[in-house]
Amino acid sequence: MKESELQNEDVTRRSILKTAGIAAAGAAVLISGLKGKARASNGTYPQVKVSNIKDLKPGKAVKFDYPLVGRKNILIDLGCAVEGGAGANKSVVAYSSFCTHLGCGVDMDKESGMLVCECHQSVYDPKQSGKVVEGPAPNSLPMLALEVDKNGDIYAVGVAGLIYGLRNNLLDGEEVK
Repeated sequence: MKESELQNEDVTRRSILKTAGIAAAGAAVLISGLKGKARASNGTYPQVKVSNIKDLKPGKAVKFDYPLVGRKNILIDLGCAVEGGAGANKSVVAYSSFCTHLGCGVDMDKESGMLVCECHQSVYDPKQSGKVVEGPAPNSLPMLALEVDKNGDIYAVGVAGLIYGLRNNLLDGEEVK
């Protein structure tokens, strides 16, 4: 094979790799754009009472379904003010209990105060908006928006982030009422 043919073949390989790279980047942008739209086009979340401030004990989790039946969440009073916390002390938070890695259950580890996936041991920090502190989980846990009324009743009113396994947090199931 002549040198010029080898150069043309290299150019062709480079062109193919370049094209494949651009296509992959475009797909990633499209996918991330769709996720954003899924979160943004979620319609109106229901307002559902999940507990009362006086019934919470610091560090002890309360589980509840939201926004769909079977979509478990964890409500926790962390005992100190945290970002996104609700209530007079800004210490009450709630997260989806579906790990962002493969959807296994996440539960409170009483010793560490972290949320831990039962299958692959991903660790999330509930004091830092559910941030992943140890993988393989790729994203933070979806955090629920909470409101507390003057009687101390706590209501779930929304979800920040896409719950694992759903294409839209309000589709594919029966809404909790």
